[in-house]
Amino acid sequence: MSVEDFLSRLEEKRKRSRNMVSMTIRVSEEEEAAIQDLANHMDCTRQEILHDLIAEYLIPAWQRIRQEDAGSADEEAGISGSNPAAAKGKRYFLLNTNKANSVEDHQMMLQEQVAAAFEDGWKQKIERIRSGDMVFLYESGRGVVAYGIASGEVEKAPHEGRKDETYYQRLHNFKRLESSLSAKEIQQALGRKIRFVHTLTLLKDGEKLAKALKA
Repeated sequence: MSVEDFLSRLEEKRKRSRNMVSMTIRVSEEEEAAIQDLANHMDCTRQEILHDLIAEYLIPAWQRIRQEDAGSADEEAGISGSNPAAAKGKRYFLLNTNKANSVEDHQMMLQEQVAAAFEDGWKQKIERIRSGDMVFLYESGRGVVAYGIASGEVEKAPHEGRKDETYYQRLHNFKRLESSLSAKEIQQALGRKIRFVHTLTLLKDGEKLAKALKA
């Protein structure tokens, strides 16, 4: 390994450490002892062992679910076919703000007051939203943090240097919540489970969530 490669790897590790956040997990005493034994055997820390486990198994599982979501249809087709009136009226969408991929993307949506999706397979989902639809912005790990009424006009912008990889709609009457509505509270309001990992979810019973938020 050259000196340049070594310095490059150190810089990359430094950047990752700077962006790290802490989390707490509970394990049994036996599990804790086993993890510590493994860490001692590998001459590393318990945190490094657990982080490698997350990177090797948990993140790929999350990525697989995300890939299944790319280009997939939501509930809209079923509603449109069985109830034309519902398809014409005001609709409600839950939009994942992409924080798990990019904190910058998440922050952009809140700062610019838009509903956005990024990259081919996901960005086209923004085209499903019509003028007057209510969009709830869902932040991974926190819940609904804001909402607004869609303009119905899809605009495009670059994403990570690639032209037109961001599709977005402006949200009118935008409201950022002082206290987020957690995933558990969202499901309690709807009375059912939903797929928070998916980019865009049509909520056929979204008026219940709007009521819970007093929107």
